[in-house]
Amino acid sequence: MGISARQNVLHLVVGANLSVIGVMLLTHHHYFFWPPQPAWITALENDSAVGFIGLSVGIAMIKWALGPRHSVALNRFLIATASAYYTLMSATEFMHGLFAPMGVPNMITSGVSELALLFVTLYMAKISPTEDTKEDDSVN
Repeated sequence: MGISARQNVLHLVVGANLSVIGVMLLTHHHYFFWPPQPAWITALENDSAVGFIGLSVGIAMIKWALGPRHSVALNRFLIATASAYYTLMSATEFMHGLFAPMGVPNMITSGVSELALLFVTLYMAKISPTEDTKEDDSVN
């Protein structure tokens, strides 16, 4: 594992998780089933775009972590998008787990996991660099 990857382990973990969630949502178009009305809500939640966003952000985050250049602006965008994605996913899964007729314990478990990953992305935002580093900077 290169030095860039060792310095950005959280990016790799979050990126891999987002990629897996994205693939799951791309391949399972009936994952979300609550609320039952109006139907457009579940149609929107189960749309391929939701899975594609997760997959795209996950791959971009992994590529950012492994790449030779680290754009602060791109990092901010990726972390903010990942945070929003985890917020949406955990809130939706908690709604399923709490209000679905038969109760869905796996949705509650997923919601808790994604809430934890939301806190990880917020921590990443806190510790991320605030300025682009110059490659020609000398060590003080």
